Amino acid sequence: MKPLALVGGGALFALGVGLALWSLSQAFSVRPMEGEACVPGPLPERGELWSNGVLEIPLCREAQVGLLLEGTLAQGKGPHALVVEGGRVLWQGEVRGVEEVWVRATGKGTLALAFTNDFYQPPEDRNLFLRALRVEP
Repeated sequence: MKPLALVGGGALFALGVGLALWSLSQAFSVRPMEGEACVPGPLPERGELWSNGVLEIPLCREAQVGLLLEGTLAQGKGPHALVVEGGRVLWQGEVRGVEEVWVRATGKGTLALAFTNDFYQPPEDRNLFLRALRVEP
């Protein structure tokens, strides 16, 4: 009877190791987020992006949002800006001088202003500024 017990124990051990390895692969695999979390917080009145980066706007509710943006040119180009909510791009474009942008937020994810094409070579310096934020119900 001992050989049968060893075979059964070995099979059970192999099953346990296989299950553990499968669980690890599931735990560390990259998957899109099911829900887009948004934690409410104070809204910025102004913001300065001197290099590539993101300014979070934790609105977390439905609203019309107006952003007064200003961009400084470098090599003849203004900053490339994006307004995103969760994984959705609500607006994107080049900001040359002062520009007002309006987007409709759904509240399903954190709203953010991103600056993606920084350039600095004195005396040229491309930057993006949020001069004002307006939220309408």
